[in-house]
Amino acid sequence: MRDYALIYLNGVRREVRGSDALLMTAEWLRKEVGLTGTKIVCAEGDCGACSVLKSFPTAQNPEPPFEAMNSCIALVAQLDGSFLVTVEGIQEGNELSPAQKAMKECHGSQCGYCTPGFVVALTGALEKHETLDAKTACNYLTGNLCRCTGYQPIIEAAVKANKNPNQSIFKRYFKKDQSQDLQKAQKSSLRIETSHTKFFAPATLLEAVQFAEENPNFEVLGAATDWGVQTNKGKPLPQALLSLHLIPELYETKEDGKTLVLGARVSFAKARRAVEKRNPEFSNFLDLFASPQIKNVATLVGNIANASPIGDSLPFLLVSEGKVKVAKLSKDKKRVETREIPMTELYLGYKKLALEAGEIITHVSFESTSSEETLRLYKVSQRKDLDISTVSGAFSLKTKKEGKKIFVEEAKLAFGGVAATPIRFTQAEKVLNHTEFNPSKAEEILRLIQKELKPLNDLRGSASYRKVLAANLFKKYSEEVLSG
Repeated sequence: MRDYALIYLNGVRREVRGSDALLMTAEWLRKEVGLTGTKIVCAEGDCGACSVLKSFPTAQNPEPPFEAMNSCIALVAQLDGSFLVTVEGIQEGNELSPAQKAMKECHGSQCGYCTPGFVVALTGALEKHETLDAKTACNYLTGNLCRCTGYQPIIEAAVKANKNPNQSIFKRYFKKDQSQDLQKAQKSSLRIETSHTKFFAPATLLEAVQFAEENPNFEVLGAATDWGVQTNKGKPLPQALLSLHLIPELYETKEDGKTLVLGARVSFAKARRAVEKRNPEFSNFLDLFASPQIKNVATLVGNIANASPIGDSLPFLLVSEGKVKVAKLSKDKKRVETREIPMTELYLGYKKLALEAGEIITHVSFESTSSEETLRLYKVSQRKDLDISTVSGAFSLKTKKEGKKIFVEEAKLAFGGVAATPIRFTQAEKVLNHTEFNPSKAEEILRLIQKELKPLNDLRGSASYRKVLAANLFKKYSEEVLSG
């Protein structure tokens, strides 16, 4: 058992104990370490000024790349077992890095608050690409905001910044002996206690469910992309925090026939790569889901467990036979017991899950999209990218053609943002199953949506507005199906 978080920060070994380990990483970097290049602007994970580069080596993935993440909404303890590089570590001696040099030459900085984050994000992009075209650069920079330069000089800098292998962050900072030190530490559970909070990162699933049993009010800490924002807004830390980041099997990605199984620690970035061929529609949909900094750390299971009715991945999981695997301590207190819950039975009410006391979600599974299935995923939000949905939809029809007629063999329709939970629209599915799909049938479903859905009013839209959106999403889908 350890009482410190172990991090190699810009190549220097650091053991972080006590209350320092429960600070947000950006705050710790600035106030405790003196690395003030990392800026805190929004403190919500939206602007990217706090971006740092992280690599988390494990036995299964011993040489992971350095990827950008937001440090303003991540506890230091969450980065235990990692290499961490800040903007101060990017320049080598007196020589600017390719990203820094290009930003200077293209006048990509004015007030400078956003500049460190852009440099870090571009450096992370250049770790994976020899050069960047404008489109690729924009994709990597969607998590970075600039208020005064006006993005064109920054995009020009990104295109101009050719990769220099000698200045690779991985080559400079990934040391085999340090990686072995980190992996050795990961085998030992981490426990940090302050006067208010107990933080526990177990090395085994058995220890995790034992902690859950002993602390009835525990909260699982995933990437903290939601919870971290609340903390920065003044909400106190929970009394018992459980982090699963040291449990190896929760990083697994397994294929079981047509079913894909992802562990609770699989990030959205990794999930996207895993579904690229099996669920191409979902893979494309994830391009609109969060910034690279968020997707590199946020998890699919975290999106499920957050239990928001507008969770972007949830309608897809509802129509793809999604299931969660949960674990708890056995009655004899000696082993882990597991069971599966279908996604259609998981949500009982607003932010309420069908979990028993002491249960933890460990995996999610869902089926591949079949060639006979027409699956479409839709999201309506006030901004196209990186915004919270007002209404989302997932529609799947398994059809067969007889001449010019289309017959529905199986219908699956799901919505987010139209109820206290994400829902499968079973009334409409019954109307569609084993019938001919034509314009009049589509109109019947539109009328059913207007009649049966009872959305709530909130800041993002009225109930009547949400009904119109939901109907329009299905109308768009039906037109695509009917047009072939």
